[in-house]
This record gives sequence, C-alpha cells and structure tokens, in this order.
Amino acid sequence: MNKKMIALLLTATFIAACGKDEGPVAAIELPIRYAAVNLADIATAEALTNLCANEETLFREHLAALESYDGAPTIAGYYTSLDSLFASIGTVAQTAQSLSGVHPDAELRTAGEACAQLLSKVETDMSLSRPLYDAVSQLDVTETDDVTRHSIKKLLLSFQLAGVDKDDATRERIRELNDNIVAIGQEFDRNIREDVRYLELESVEDLAGLPDDYIAAHQPNEDGKILISTQYPDVFPFFEYADRDDLRKKMVMLYGLRGYPKNEAVLRKLIEARYELAQLIGFNNYAELVTADKMAGSPERVAAFIEELKGYTGDVQDREYEMLLARLRQDDPDAERVETWQRSYVQSKVSREQYGVDSKVIRQYFSYKNSREGIFTMVQELFGVRIEPWETDTWHEDVESYSLFSGDVELGRFYLDMHPREGKYQHAAMFPFVNGIQGRQLPIAGLICNFPKGDEPIQFSQVVTFLHEFGHLIHWQFAGHHAWSNVSGITSEWDFVEAPSQMLQEWVWDYETVSQFARNAAGEALPAELHASMVAERDFGLGMGTRRQLSYAALSLAMYNRDPAEIDFDSLSEEITREFTKFEPLEGTHTWSAFGHLNGYSAIYYTYQWSLAIATDMFTQFKAAGLRNVEVAGAYRDKVLASGGSRPAEEMVTDFLGREISFEPYADRLRGEGS
Repeated sequence: MNKKMIALLLTATFIAACGKDEGPVAAIELPIRYAAVNLADIATAEALTNLCANEETLFREHLAALESYDGAPTIAGYYTSLDSLFASIGTVAQTAQSLSGVHPDAELRTAGEACAQLLSKVETDMSLSRPLYDAVSQLDVTETDDVTRHSIKKLLLSFQLAGVDKDDATRERIRELNDNIVAIGQEFDRNIREDVRYLELESVEDLAGLPDDYIAAHQPNEDGKILISTQYPDVFPFFEYADRDDLRKKMVMLYGLRGYPKNEAVLRKLIEARYELAQLIGFNNYAELVTADKMAGSPERVAAFIEELKGYTGDVQDREYEMLLARLRQDDPDAERVETWQRSYVQSKVSREQYGVDSKVIRQYFSYKNSREGIFTMVQELFGVRIEPWETDTWHEDVESYSLFSGDVELGRFYLDMHPREGKYQHAAMFPFVNGIQGRQLPIAGLICNFPKGDEPIQFSQVVTFLHEFGHLIHWQFAGHHAWSNVSGITSEWDFVEAPSQMLQEWVWDYETVSQFARNAAGEALPAELHASMVAERDFGLGMGTRRQLSYAALSLAMYNRDPAEIDFDSLSEEITREFTKFEPLEGTHTWSAFGHLNGYSAIYYTYQWSLAIATDMFTQFKAAGLRNVEVAGAYRDKVLASGGSRPAEEMVTDFLGREISFEPYADRLRGEGS
C-alpha cells in the first residue's frame, strides 16, 4: 500500500468506443480517463477532502455514462473505459487510505479515511451494477489475447461474488453492508494504530540485560521515569533481553491490551456485517465467500491445510518447548512451564548457549542505513535493475523516495517510510498508491515499517521483515505493466501474494549477500563463523513459531466460518492458543483486539503459510542453481513477478518450476528433514 504522486494533470480523453474490427460504431463516446494525485496538492485535510469530492463527482459521471451506454460493448471502447474508471478510483482511494495510516496530521488522516469510505461506495455501486455486468458479459473475447480474456473472466467472477445477480432490495442491503464494513474496518485499524501504551520504569536498573544502545536511548525523563512504549523498536528488544521477569510480564500485558476495550464492540459489528453479507450473496458464512476466488477455494480446504501443517509440527514443537523449559529451570528450578512473557527471553538464552548466537552481538552488525543499502544492492544485482532517488513531495521529512529502472526504462516508484512516530501505522506493510497500467501510469507504492533510524542497530528479525516487505514492493513494481487494472500489480490470488516476499527473505541467510552490508560501527563485517552459527540456529523455534502462526490462521478462520452469535472472543482465542501452542494465554489480555489482520485479511490469515509452502518450493530452483544465479532470477522475475495477476498463480509458478507445485519441500522443513 505510498508516496510522491504522479504529476499528471487530471484530464479526460474521449474516444470512439469501437475497434477497427469490433462491430458497429458506438452510439456515444465513452470517457477514458486516468486520475492522478499530486501529494503537494493534498497537503491539508481540506485539500484532500475537496479533491476527493471532485473526483467522486467525476467518477459518478463516468459510471453513469457506462450504465447508459446503448451501443455494442467492445474491448477497445467499453472495457477500456470501464477499466480506466476502476484504475482512477484505485489511485485516489489507495492514496487516501495510505495517507490515513501514515500522515503526521491527525485531521488529514481522518480525511483520508473519509475519502476512502466515500470512494468505496462508488466501487460498491459498480460491483452491484447490472448494466455494467451485462455489458461485460456481452464482450466478444474470441479474437482477443489471453491476458484480456483472463481479466474479463476475473471481473465477471468479482461481480458474481459481489451479488450483482440479486434482486433490487437485496442489492441495496449489500450496498449498505459494504459501506458499513469499510467504516467499521477503519475504526478497528485506527483503534490499534492510536493505542500506544507505556511501561513506566523507576530506574535504569530496570533495563538490566538490554543492549547499551537501547539503554542509552531510554533515559529517565524530567519526572525520573523511563517510558517503554508498545511500539516495535521498544517492545521486541524488551521481550527478548530484559532480565526482570515481572517487567516482561507487565509489558506483555500492555501489549496484549492494545485496542481493548474499544475493539470488542467494533470487531463484533465487523464480523456480523460480513456474516450477513455472505448470506445475502448465497454463502453460509463469510469464510466461504472470501475463499471462493483463492487458490484454496473453500474454508474446508483451508482447515485441512492448517490441520496438515499442525501434524508436521507437533513433535518439533514439543522438543523445542522442552529445551526452553529445561533452560528456564536452570534459573528457576520450581518452574512448571514456560510462560508467554518468558518465551523470547529464554529462547534467546538457548540460542546463545547452544548455538553460539547472541542477538545482542548480531544486532551490532545491522544498522538501518546499511541494511537498506544492502537490500538495494542485492535486488539491483539479482534482477538487473537500478534504484535512483526520486525527487518528489512526501508526507513527512523521514520519508525517502526512489525510482526503479531497467536500463533506461523506469519501471516504478516507491516511498520508504521506515521509522515510528505518533499516529502512524504500527506494523510493517507495503501500501499501494497507484496500480501500474501499461502505457498509462507507473506503479507507485510505499514501504511502511517501524525501525530505528540511521546507524542505530536493528534486530536481525527486523532485517528479515525489511526483506519480506521489500519483496512485496518489487513484486508491485515488476507486476504493474499490464493493460488492465485488475490483472496489473499484485492482483493474483490472495493466498499466493505472500510467496514472493517470503522467498526474498532467504537471501539474508546467504553470507555472500549479507557480508556486503552487515558491518559494525568499526566497519568490520559480520564474521563468517557467526553467520554459519545463525544458519545452524535458524530453524530452532520453527515448530513453535509455525504453531503460533497456525493459531492465528485458525483464529482468523474461526471468526468467520460460523454464526457470530456463537463466538466469545476471549474463549475462542484462548481455546485455539491452547490447541496449537504450548503457551498459556496471559489472563487479562485480549490479543485479538490488536490482531489487525482480522479486518484486512478477515478469514484468510492462512495465506501466509500457504504462500510460504509455495515460496519454499520455488526456492528449490535457486538452491539448485545458486542464490546469485541471475538466469534463474531473470526467469523468476519474468515468469512470476512480472506476471502479476495476468494468469492464475498455479500456472505462473508451474511455468517457473517446470513441474507442478509441491508442498513437500515445506513439509520436509517443518519435520526437520530439510533446510
């Protein structure tokens, strides 16, 4: 989901809605218009609100022209006009929604949410428009190309899943529900984003065990108190290093209360609205609706997949947990179990003592600035591209902007908004701004993270996160060059889209890659023997970590595969946590209230594990040929990344692999039989 906005003027071009060999001349001309937004023109809440209102008027005029069209619909005319409307709404709505998560001005963030809500109503009206559906259904695809046929097929399915074939009263209720779902989801996200809590410490002694740079950055305030926030740069090192068991417990409690109690009623409204929506469209529940166009295809297949991975990880998780418990008992002989606030701390001890991996030592080799440059270099060398600064307006002084080139051809543009601040989205994600369309507009996206700045050390796990999100970013850039908006960009099946980003993480385990940028303050490279120890330790905790991810996937599915009246959030969350993990939920916390994916991903958090299985299979090609093999990387770029949504994910991956997709490489790794 980004930053300098393309500086094209808001213009409308009108052309005859017919092709040379596509039937009779149309009765009217249809607009073909690609809206653009310049960030400098929406620097205030008022400016954004005015732009949005003006755009909404233009969009509705465009929609009215399409709905009243009485000529023979053609691909060159009608479908191009319709697609340009989809693309234009996407540009304005995505920009507004992205700014609502990152802009420093609270009023502008609110205006961004309101704009996204307003334009979602136009999109809903389009998805429920029978004139649009009927016209697209009449298009002659016999002489067109495969990508166009695929685009039209996808659009017709999206119409059907939206409920376009229902009666007037039902479609009106669907319209109301869709509008409500957008607003409720925004409220859910906002409650998480704005709920930053603080652990108050009495003295520097309370920071015992934490790295020196962390302690230096957290000195007493004017009241003599040290404040540790629930934001990523503060909380994760505290979980891992703080010696005080009682303080880690307090921090886990604070972290597990984010969004609560506000999100209890909000989440209830969200899942109720989605449940009613699914039933109106003809499904038993929302999980059935949201999986209908995914690779998995049904909630039953999702549940079976989760159960399958659960079976692979039971023995491994048990062994890992017993290692943690044994180590905990060295410090506390009476310990009966490892508590959730002890997991990271004890696991870090085992890593140091049994694998020689001390994360406090490792983090000294990974600064934000060096990691950024290293990732840039790796991507440029591997995929034959060039990253250059992009001079443009941004929403905050911390935001950097770049262009991606292949030779002299500009492929796309992106923003890096990588450091925390008040009111900003608290996690890590790629925010889309503009869908690229061949010959029309370049793809633009923003990478949103919350890392320390400059030369400050960052956790190795944050380097992995950086690579993961950068994988989404380059996917967006390479994929954004197709003729139709619904197949250009990251528009393949949702349970595939995490695979490219998950696979790119693998390069951090390649010493040749990492040694180019992993350097300490003295300029010394990460020792090869230390990196070898990191690789050896890599899968320690994989069983526990995978089970934790599966618990999230199971919770996500369970929230949406039944009548909401049956759901008690705390009971369901605790039941699933106990089923999948060895760790008892901390009494008094409500972790579901800050599980933002329950809005954005709804029932399909399983996609992370599904995509990871595919990523593991794709990576076998690099393991066989070498991680620096540019020929394999080129084939991967062209056949997978650049394909975007222009063909089914299974087809593009099969093309790259030269065989059918197999989940066995991932199963082998989970069972401890692969690497």
